[in-house]
Amino acid sequence: MQTASMRKTLLAGAIGNAIEFYDFIVYAYLAGYFAAQFFPSSDPVAALLASYGAFATGMIMRPVGGILFGNIGDRIGRKAALQISVLLIAVPTLLIGLMPTYASIGLWAPILLIVLRMLQGLSVGGEYSSSIVFLIEHAPRNRRGFVGGFSPMGAFGGLLLGTLVSFLCTTTLGKAVMADWGWRVPFIASIFLTGIGVAARRSLAQDILSKDEILKSPVREAFRYYWQPMMAIALANTVTGIVSFVGFMYAVPWIVKETGISTAIALAINMFGLLMVSGLSVVGGQLGDHFGRLRISRLGVLILLLGAWPAFSLFRSGDVVAMMTGGLILAIGQGFFLGPLSASMATLLPKKVRVTGLSFGYSLAVGVFGGFAPMLTEFLIARFSLPMAPALVIMIGALVSLTTLCLHPLWKHNTGHLPEDDLPVPAQQAS
Repeated sequence: MQTASMRKTLLAGAIGNAIEFYDFIVYAYLAGYFAAQFFPSSDPVAALLASYGAFATGMIMRPVGGILFGNIGDRIGRKAALQISVLLIAVPTLLIGLMPTYASIGLWAPILLIVLRMLQGLSVGGEYSSSIVFLIEHAPRNRRGFVGGFSPMGAFGGLLLGTLVSFLCTTTLGKAVMADWGWRVPFIASIFLTGIGVAARRSLAQDILSKDEILKSPVREAFRYYWQPMMAIALANTVTGIVSFVGFMYAVPWIVKETGISTAIALAINMFGLLMVSGLSVVGGQLGDHFGRLRISRLGVLILLLGAWPAFSLFRSGDVVAMMTGGLILAIGQGFFLGPLSASMATLLPKKVRVTGLSFGYSLAVGVFGGFAPMLTEFLIARFSLPMAPALVIMIGALVSLTTLCLHPLWKHNTGHLPEDDLPVPAQQAS
């Protein structure tokens, strides 16, 4: 496990996820600054909503990207999917930072922005799952939880880095400069991450697919024979995107509004939580190797279910230490849930459709539930005056995920073994 080859594999698996989530969090944080640049309107709220609509468009494209990159990963190879996805994430991010605004090119500005967001959504749909499959398939059997934990570690590391860069730019440049041109800096800065990602993935080990395992249409095979595992993966990940985008993104402006503290303090508290969940994802995966991966994942999602309300109550206190404790509660739950879940998800699908099935199931859940969770939260607050709506939304998602992991037949009887002959063959195919 300590070889140079494995270290390169871990870096290559994590870096693309870091780029992916760096982009999404930067866009979310800076939407208020450049909304008028691309969606001019006499109503600033309408412009901001249009900007967030472009964000949602990228999320909706995730399941489509899951199918596209799943097909690439299962037909051409996992390495090819990872190399293409990291570029398709990074190039549009850089172009967003360089593209002209509405004042320069008119209606083409919002059109181009939405197209770039769609391209990012496509690549993101296959990035995370492809990295999981590659890592798990190259990991020793008794360390698959630990190795798989590097995928969520990279994802939350990207959220942390994007938050940090946005914070530094905002505090250093000020609101006026940020609204003018400063918002471009975090997008352009992504080129440094891209360089690391491209270099790391060029040195990846070769795929373990053989010609006999490559199907003409993995997508058709997956949807025909393995739709149940795909839906099991999707339902298990109901809470995944909700915690990411409500607990660690929407929570920042919510804390500012509820407590009156500065955005800088709220971001610092958020960065602490992101740092914790990034590290705890690997810890959770390692615990899963020793005590059972599904057991630790269930513990993690139970912590989210029972801890979301106390966490957001602590956020509302206005006390920095208490708010950091709230962030730690969410971090422990999310880290223990996602760390070992990476390896567990891979066991539900055979090698020939593993990337396709995992990518679609995961992307469907995160794109739908995660993408619309912040809007649902805002609706509950505005319509029903529920200030604790973020906690309520997380609890609902956690309940669905926990119920799935405990009661769904494919999860309930999952052995945690990866080899093909340990995986159940669907009855339709066996017949």
